[in-house]
Amino acid sequence: GADSRARRPSAGNVPRIAARTHTAIALAAAVAALALAGPASAAVVRDGAARFEVLSPTLIRLEYASDRAFEDRSTLTAIHRHVRGTKVKTRVDGAFRVIRTSRLTLRWRRGSGGFGPSNLTLLLRVGGTPRVIHPRFPPPPGPAPEPPSPPARTQAPPNPDPDPRPRTKGNLGGWTRGVDDQDGPVPLHDGVLSRDGWYVLDDSRSPLLTSSRRGFATRPARKRTYQDGYLFAYGHRYGRALRDLRALTGSAPLLPRRAFGNWFSRYWPYGAADLRAIVARFAGERVPLDVLGIDTDFKAPVSRGAAVADLVLGIPQDLPYAWNGWDWNRDLFPRPRAFVKWLHSRGIAVDLNVHPSIGDRDTHWTEAQQRSGGLINASPSCNYFEADPVERCGVFDWTRPRHLDAFFRLHAPFERDGIDFWWLDWCCDESRAHAPGLTEDTWINSRYAKRNRARGSRWPVFSRIGASYWAYFGDQEPGAFAEHRQTIHFTGDARATWEMLDFEIRLSAAEGAGIGHPYVSHDIGSFKGRHLADDMYVRWVQLGAFQPINRLHSDHGDRLPWEYTGRARATAARFLRLRASLVPYLYTLARLAHDHGLPLVRPMYLQWPEREGAYRRDRQYMLGRDLLVAPVARPGDPARKTVWFPPGTWVDFFTGQRHVGPRVETLSVPLTRMPVFVRAGAVLPTQGYSQSKRPPELLTLNVWAGGDGRFRLYEDAGDGRAFERGAFTFTPIVHRGRTVTIHPPRGHFGGQGAARTWRLRFVGVARPGSVKVNGDTVPFRYDPKSRTAVVSTGRVSARQRVRVTVAP
Repeated sequence: GADSRARRPSAGNVPRIAARTHTAIALAAAVAALALAGPASAAVVRDGAARFEVLSPTLIRLEYASDRAFEDRSTLTAIHRHVRGTKVKTRVDGAFRVIRTSRLTLRWRRGSGGFGPSNLTLLLRVGGTPRVIHPRFPPPPGPAPEPPSPPARTQAPPNPDPDPRPRTKGNLGGWTRGVDDQDGPVPLHDGVLSRDGWYVLDDSRSPLLTSSRRGFATRPARKRTYQDGYLFAYGHRYGRALRDLRALTGSAPLLPRRAFGNWFSRYWPYGAADLRAIVARFAGERVPLDVLGIDTDFKAPVSRGAAVADLVLGIPQDLPYAWNGWDWNRDLFPRPRAFVKWLHSRGIAVDLNVHPSIGDRDTHWTEAQQRSGGLINASPSCNYFEADPVERCGVFDWTRPRHLDAFFRLHAPFERDGIDFWWLDWCCDESRAHAPGLTEDTWINSRYAKRNRARGSRWPVFSRIGASYWAYFGDQEPGAFAEHRQTIHFTGDARATWEMLDFEIRLSAAEGAGIGHPYVSHDIGSFKGRHLADDMYVRWVQLGAFQPINRLHSDHGDRLPWEYTGRARATAARFLRLRASLVPYLYTLARLAHDHGLPLVRPMYLQWPEREGAYRRDRQYMLGRDLLVAPVARPGDPARKTVWFPPGTWVDFFTGQRHVGPRVETLSVPLTRMPVFVRAGAVLPTQGYSQSKRPPELLTLNVWAGGDGRFRLYEDAGDGRAFERGAFTFTPIVHRGRTVTIHPPRGHFGGQGAARTWRLRFVGVARPGSVKVNGDTVPFRYDPKSRTAVVSTGRVSARQRVRVTVAP
């Protein structure tokens, strides 16, 4: 009989349904039974060579081991396989093992071998409709490509398929490693969400995490069938699927608060003096700057000496080394530690771009060779842009502990100088992490995350995700589903086209929903274009202002507002100021992503899964629950944008015009604006001009009339890991009718202000007869053009409840 650790309930009407043929009556009875989950009988069910672990009402681990050797260790992808007290009923019904939760019924034909559509049946409601589903594991990936032998310099591969349709019918798309050298859409790998209401994440090959020095072990060899996967069965409860994914694979980090301000970097040989001047220019233009990225040219030139071969070949003795050096260029940065300290004193975080290789003329070459036990010989040149038949190049095997130690030892001097986090630009070097089932990007990104955490830092690595330099578009291991917990996704070196701008709108939302990745970072303005047309530049900056990360970056290009003139300059600067003002809102969304797996940027179907328009309009998205963002990605001033408005009333963020959904409208959008709409009744916190390292003492609450709303404002010290020990606050803010109530914050953190000034902007209201704060009549300002009333509470205790009422 069955070898089951579950007690079999004596009651419960589970219908007899054949593996392939189901009558309407039996189906209706089965679906009706979903609501009848009784007391828990077990959450782990073993039946012969099959084991089922019910991790939630909508997530079941499916493990089949012909040798009956089941695996309990964490994998690189699945790190939290904890049974969480889900109520489960299970029984044997004739030839079938039946497992039932409050959301699904699963039937498996006992003794029939590995899981597949011929022996596995899922009964599930999808969009309110009962469905019979035969889940299947995705086909196993093909063999991972090897680095070229002999080594050869390579470029990012061309896009094999410009049609970005999902690879599996019904799947809503998930992710791509990057958009390097692309000028338009690229195909996306599958994500966890599907209109069919289910997905199987195959983890059969993913390496096991261990406490060994290596940190992982490949799966044991199996002579017979072995499957290890996770059946997500959510119907159209997409948010539930993302919560399950977070619970299984781990939380996204809560980035430092200033990560949600403005970033700037440029591929250009800046020195400390140049960057000081740029920082001063940001301040002079009143454009906040919060993160400064220093690209590869900070690295020291390497003295070649007077080698005979160099002289014979005519190679200069001192060639600027702008690719993979591991020292500061002291001509550019004579006192790097003092420079980084100066940036920190202005609230600016710093990241450095590194390429994972080292040349034999680098001052750290001998140490790297000794610590690693011998690096791997790579291409003849370590300088990607200079052929050098003399110099040897060494690369790293990140699966070897000594190589990994040697690699990170090269980072340590920069960290002592105060560098906050790392920009791993693994685009063209032949380092690797090649092992059966190992996702190479995921492995090295996880090692950076572990290192940063040990340093007490919240920053993850800034890197490409989910594949390797050798496998941009090929079959993939499941590592991408773990990248949200350790990476800010650097999407790479795109070309400056309207098609690419348009695709990036979709890509951020797809990765947020498809693999639960909240932090997607595009080169705002693109990498490849030098000086963009005014309208393209402004539209890209507008996109960045409402993205998870807003990072201006280019290849020797113009991305700063003052590098443009007239309307383009003024509009770009205004949107960068607007971005900085949104930090309190964005930081709260980041905490929600950390706690619940909901991304900052959300495709429309995440909130309106039963509306066809939510699937058709994938060039718009929700930023949190209350902001509808539809960036323009076509030339012209004005330009046209077609927007689908969901049910409800939506107020134009810039003009106050109201739109009632559901409906589709084509708008004419001047260059000075973009289509952003706020749910009527919403409360949106913003800050004034400031760097975003810590919460401001003056906070503005923007309140839109026409409905009720609420917001839970999240705050903490802005950096450090004390929030993990409960050092944070949530402040409930409730908008009902004409009254906004700011409740005392719940919690506490070090450095929390004892008092605060609240400024409230009531948008879309008639001129008030009076405005009261805690019952006292106070002065207010009113703008009849925007129909906005503005009132200040004055400085009040942070622990005091504040009630503001607009009286007619």
